[in-house]
Parts: sequence; structure tokens; C-alpha cells
Amino acid sequence: MHPTPEEFHSLLRRRRSRRFFTDQPIEPERLERALMAAMRAPSGANTQPWEYVLIERGPVRDKVRVLCEKADVKFHEASPDWLKAFFDDHMITPVKEFADNAPYLVAVFGRRDLPFWLQSVWLSVANFITALEIEGIHSLTYTPSLTRDFNRLLGVDESWSCQAVLPIGHGVENEELKPRPRKGLGEKVHVVSGDGKLRPFDATLPFDP
Repeated sequence: MHPTPEEFHSLLRRRRSRRFFTDQPIEPERLERALMAAMRAPSGANTQPWEYVLIERGPVRDKVRVLCEKADVKFHEASPDWLKAFFDDHMITPVKEFADNAPYLVAVFGRRDLPFWLQSVWLSVANFITALEIEGIHSLTYTPSLTRDFNRLLGVDESWSCQAVLPIGHGVENEELKPRPRKGLGEKVHVVSGDGKLRPFDATLPFDP
């Protein structure tokens, strides 16, 4: 049975980034199905320029957290004042608690030697996080600025570019999830008419922010 449009949009509305995870294991078949969805993403000329690396808990993962926090400290310190204020308003810090409990950190790399790699990798990530939600698995899309030390730690080719590190697992029940309203089509979608005039999209369906 195919999901209805209403079911799909309900899924998208309820998906939220989670920052605190339990150590409850992920059912292997659920994880595998989500990874299969990531592999099904469209890519430029079917280059499929993504590589997924699953990092289990253990000594290497501890070193991953150190590298991530070190990179974030450097990034925060070098950020302009407006971005520092944004971090403060959104309580974004270099501390990465999720690295301790989440069953996996999923490092997503892009193959820079293939055309259209960057856009294609992010299409794959979008498939992955949506499929995780369908499977009842929570995630956070974290984008650290990591050096090649990260590649060497994991034993992956240094030509691959890490685009995201996603903790995945079951979120804690008591995490406070603040509302994240979305702007509607009238604000974010435009139409260029045949005579070249730009106008807002005339939405007719109800939109739940």
C-alpha cells in the first residue's frame, strides 16, 4: 500500500531533530531499510557519489567526539558576532552529548572526484532522515567542519569529504521539543509569468505551519 499524501505530510510535520538519545539498540532491518532509501536518492548522471560510514560506540567513537568538539570550538570562536548571537539564541554549543549514547553515528561522505557530488549527497541525506522517521528512528543532521584527521581515524579515503555526522537512535522521552513552525508557500514559493513578472505562488490548500 502506498502512503497517502496526507500520511506523508503528517510524517514530515512530526519529524524533529533530536539531540538526546537512549542507548536502546536499533533493529537491524529498520536501519537497513533506511540505508536502502538513502541509496535510492537521485544523483547527477547517476554518479551516486555518497559513502556512508556507521560508527559504533567504543574507543574510536570517543575520539570522534573529541574531533567534533574541537572543530566546533574553533568554528564558534572564528564566527562573526551575529552568528555567535544566533548560537546563543538557539542554545547551540560545541558540546556533543549525542556522541555518547546514540547506537550509531553515521558519517556521510561525498566523492569529490565525481560530478554533481555535493547536491547528490544531500538528496541522499534527505531520503535517509525521512526513511528513519518512517522506521521510528530519530536523528540529528550535524555538519561539523572536520579535517582529514577524521578520515584517517575512520580509515576512509582522504579524498572523500565528510558532509554530515548523524547520530541516530531512539530519542529520550523527556526531551523538550520546541515548536518549529514552517513558512508557507505564499512566502517561499514564487512564479515567473510568461511575460517575466515575479509573483508569489497563489496557494489554495491549507498549510499547517
